Amino acid sequence: MEAQPKNEKISRLAEDAEIYMEDEDWDKAYETYDKIINIDNSNPFFKFRKGVCALRLADKKEETIKLFEEVLKESPEDKIVLYFLGRAYHHNYQFESAIKYFDEYLASGPVDEQYIEEAKQYKTNSQFGINLTKTMVEADIKNLGAPLNSSDNEYVPVISADESMIIYTYKGSKSIGGLQNEKFKKDEHGVFYEDIYISRKANDSLWGEPTSIGENINTNHNDASIALSPDGQELYIFYSDEKNGGDIYVCHLEGEAWSKPEPLNGTINTKYWEGSCSITADGKHLYFASERPGGYGKKDLYVSTKQGDGSWGVAENLGPTINTKYNDDDPFIHPDGITLFFSSQGHKSIGGFDIMYSIKKDGRWIEPTNMGYPLNTTDDDRYYVITAKGDRGYFSSNRNSKQSGGNQDIYTVTPGIVGEKPVLAMVIGNIYGNDIPMEASVEIIKKSSGEVIGPFHSNKKTGKYLVALSPGENYTFKIKAETFADYQEDFDIARLSKFVEIRKDFHLVKDGYVDPHIQDVKKLNEILTSMLDTITSVASYNKIMDSLKVIETIAHKDTTKPVTNTTIETTDMCAAFKSLDFSALKNKSLNDPAIYKMLLAIGDKVSCSKIEFKVQIAAYRKPENYKWDHLASFGTPEKTPYPDGITRFTQGKFTTITDAEKLRQKTIAKGQKDAWIVGFIDGKRYTLEELIMVDFFNKNITQFNENLQLLRDYIVFK
Repeated sequence: MEAQPKNEKISRLAEDAEIYMEDEDWDKAYETYDKIINIDNSNPFFKFRKGVCALRLADKKEETIKLFEEVLKESPEDKIVLYFLGRAYHHNYQFESAIKYFDEYLASGPVDEQYIEEAKQYKTNSQFGINLTKTMVEADIKNLGAPLNSSDNEYVPVISADESMIIYTYKGSKSIGGLQNEKFKKDEHGVFYEDIYISRKANDSLWGEPTSIGENINTNHNDASIALSPDGQELYIFYSDEKNGGDIYVCHLEGEAWSKPEPLNGTINTKYWEGSCSITADGKHLYFASERPGGYGKKDLYVSTKQGDGSWGVAENLGPTINTKYNDDDPFIHPDGITLFFSSQGHKSIGGFDIMYSIKKDGRWIEPTNMGYPLNTTDDDRYYVITAKGDRGYFSSNRNSKQSGGNQDIYTVTPGIVGEKPVLAMVIGNIYGNDIPMEASVEIIKKSSGEVIGPFHSNKKTGKYLVALSPGENYTFKIKAETFADYQEDFDIARLSKFVEIRKDFHLVKDGYVDPHIQDVKKLNEILTSMLDTITSVASYNKIMDSLKVIETIAHKDTTKPVTNTTIETTDMCAAFKSLDFSALKNKSLNDPAIYKMLLAIGDKVSCSKIEFKVQIAAYRKPENYKWDHLASFGTPEKTPYPDGITRFTQGKFTTITDAEKLRQKTIAKGQKDAWIVGFIDGKRYTLEELIMVDFFNKNITQFNENLQLLRDYIVFK
């Protein structure tokens, strides 16, 4: 199969197409080969080359089967076509046909070692694909859309743990330097290089217009975001130029501006490629990818521990449980410190990079799990990060969609993790000095060992800080700032069994200043205790219900008062739906459409005089920012502030979930996409997941609330 152009015009076009392919400008190469075929359709070589380009373009892959089938028919002696036809079927999820053509190619006696190895790998991917696509993971995957995504390329999203800030890599017409050659010189035939963009939540729910992160970081070279510390104060970037093939740098947020990037030391950066990383919430461990020799594949994952002098220690390979003979890249260590997400071409990938995760148990990483289809596709799915709560993930993909046009775009997936949810306490707030936002250090000490975590630093302009703490320990917070008196208080979460987010401001004073807010500020343990009214667990409910009878005299625990007895009334408030079985819904996310459908199937039966259902339409830290004009036809929303610092807006009052769902669908149709149903019992707010976990308290609601003091020993804590 040869080009052999028949006329001068085709010859010139063919030369242009080859140059475009060398530059990996697949769009232009595809268009040029298409022009040649429109002039002369008789040469299978140009159809073959067009198909090779189409395999690189997400929005063209559907036509590759037809192209390579035609080439195979016209040039059956060229066995390499079998390999590319196998890839065409693989990319289009026709895995059994893909395996057939890979087998035919391997049996034909090929000599090109690269294609032989790739054919074997694609065959394995196809075998995994058959099994993985039999069960579709129930997840809501959305293209993030405008204003973040555009017709250019957006990828490698990184987020702060509280999801208030997103930073990502951009490559396109807005790139500094415009079109450049490989030496970063202006060239109209060149390519765009990477820059970093940033966006913040505009009104607690929508992303604001993204802007360049600034000239301190963006250059006319490659500048890519790769990691953000959970508190959003440290940004790790990848930088490369004509002299440097690629290293990891760190920048610090100083007020509203980022500092100039500084390279990490020689245990991280070597003469080989290092290009992705993630840092633990305590700032002590850096996970990163490197092509240094001595690994299990081309790119391997490593971890380094911060030393006493602040430098990074000797890097350790994560071993064969995580690393494969292929590429393993893009680590993200969750703030819980034990859940690691990464992208891999190995393990049970169905093609390209797939997103995997592993959990550290007893000091060892367990066998990684594929996040499933359709999160993972036959294209590259990479750079996965999730919120501290685990309810939403962000990743980038070149999958074909109406919005992406085949370019790299950023996507979200809900829920962010299938299976066990992260357990940790995220503490977020501001630090003030004489009632003015200030920079201060936050030092956290483990009571059991005296080990110091941090110090972390609040933002010098806003005073904002954020820390994520794992359960199993009780801690002491120490707040320090120059010329101010130190402040400390305890935070006890040794028995925490689920994720909690606590809003807590610290106020330091000096020179006799009397802070007007000081009397209103609650301590960390007080805030946690106040959340007990709305946070429950299966273990707590089962343990308590074993000890509570419908008719019983119970002693209240109160060490400050004489013991008194309270007789509980015998009325069974929820007999109408007492027989309903909620076991299939427990420990499941209602963001899963199949699970939510199961709940709705019995929604009209979940009814009780003591339970009131409402539709929550918004939750804001700054309630004045919420505009509800589009929902005015459903009545004025109720606005209720809660101890976590968030004001929640609800509409409607219903006795059944079915009726509440009707209003929810109406609000969604009006554009309020994040509306959901919540329950209220004696004025206390519960999520539907919490109510499901305790069977909607349908044993005896009155009894539950009157024994809340007894429950406090168990709720939240196992």
